[in-house]
Amino acid sequence: MFRKLLIISIIIPFSVLSYASNGISLTKKNKSDSTKTLPKRYNYLSLRYTPGYILPTNDFVKGENESGDPIRYYQALDISYGVQTDGRKDWHHIFNFPYYGVSFYNANFFNVDELGLPTALYGFIGIPIKRKENSLFGYELGFGLTYNWEAYDAYDNPFNIAIGSYRTVYVNANMFYEYYINKRWSARGGLGFTHFSNGGTKKPNSGLNLVSPFFQLTYNFKDRPELIRIAQPEYEQHYEVAIQFGSGAKNKIYTNRENKELINDAMFSFSNISAAFLKQTTWKNKFGAGFDLTYDEMIGSKVTYPDNEIPVVHQADKFTDKLILGLYGTYEFTIDRLSVASYFGAFAFRNSRSNAPNLLYQKFGLKYHFKRDIYVGLLVRAHNFSVADVIEWNIGYRIKWN
Repeated sequence: MFRKLLIISIIIPFSVLSYASNGISLTKKNKSDSTKTLPKRYNYLSLRYTPGYILPTNDFVKGENESGDPIRYYQALDISYGVQTDGRKDWHHIFNFPYYGVSFYNANFFNVDELGLPTALYGFIGIPIKRKENSLFGYELGFGLTYNWEAYDAYDNPFNIAIGSYRTVYVNANMFYEYYINKRWSARGGLGFTHFSNGGTKKPNSGLNLVSPFFQLTYNFKDRPELIRIAQPEYEQHYEVAIQFGSGAKNKIYTNRENKELINDAMFSFSNISAAFLKQTTWKNKFGAGFDLTYDEMIGSKVTYPDNEIPVVHQADKFTDKLILGLYGTYEFTIDRLSVASYFGAFAFRNSRSNAPNLLYQKFGLKYHFKRDIYVGLLVRAHNFSVADVIEWNIGYRIKWN
């Protein structure tokens, strides 16, 4: 359920922003008039404190841990470097002068022996919903990698079913209100949702889900700029064909039925080729449909349990037994070269043998396009909008025409 909330928290605010900001009238001025005297960059440093609540989404945090007590609370500290856009590019005006940057994050779950002191490095982007002379209301999304966990270990850390690997993905979405104290200083308060998971790369992987208020103090290295939105021309719609290659790995643990100390920690490779036809209708919205052909070593695999030995995994003999064909529709919320991508698909062909995937699947993640139409991406493939199957790293190329 809580991963559903994560997905909804990412998609809905971007959709709302798409329509909300389209309704704001923009000042009709020449862009050169508003940027000719600007400094090279408006950058800032901020410090954020988060005293939060851990959602009881698995038995480990509910109390099945070494202490026998629920793990309910945590605290975290973020140090961020950011850049405020100032109107030099069209997309600055389209998105009401967003900001972006990188953050260093450290959390304490008050359970160092079983969870460690995880640290994250992540990128973020914030999009204002409403600007006033002395304040700002907006939405922020962060995405990165977390390390320094005390991960699950069958012998040394057997209770921690939440985090199965030393590195996980970090995802954060929050709403905030910011007050400008003066031209250099500002204070912010908000409410955020944070998720940690490795996407099935290493089991167990129940993940952690956090909800928390936060408090932030920001210092700008230069006086805050006067931001005057300029009316942009209507978007020239275009079509594109995007072809991408993706790969990843997923894990499954098999335990001997008689002797639970005999474990096979099996890894299965995953790769696919995908092609989609898309149309970008506005500065922010892109729609399309496509297919992906996937090779998954887990499909058709079987396991045998020899007496008092480590379980043995047998993969399907035929290459075709490991192939699945999916058809999908896709929507992308585009912010210049960055896309927040979502895919909703069904498998037109799948082997009915063991470990076959669910009929319906979803993908959610990010894509970044370079100048020559090459792009890279990171997608989480899931089913039931709640269960992560695998993290998929992508590289692709698109062909565009008007």
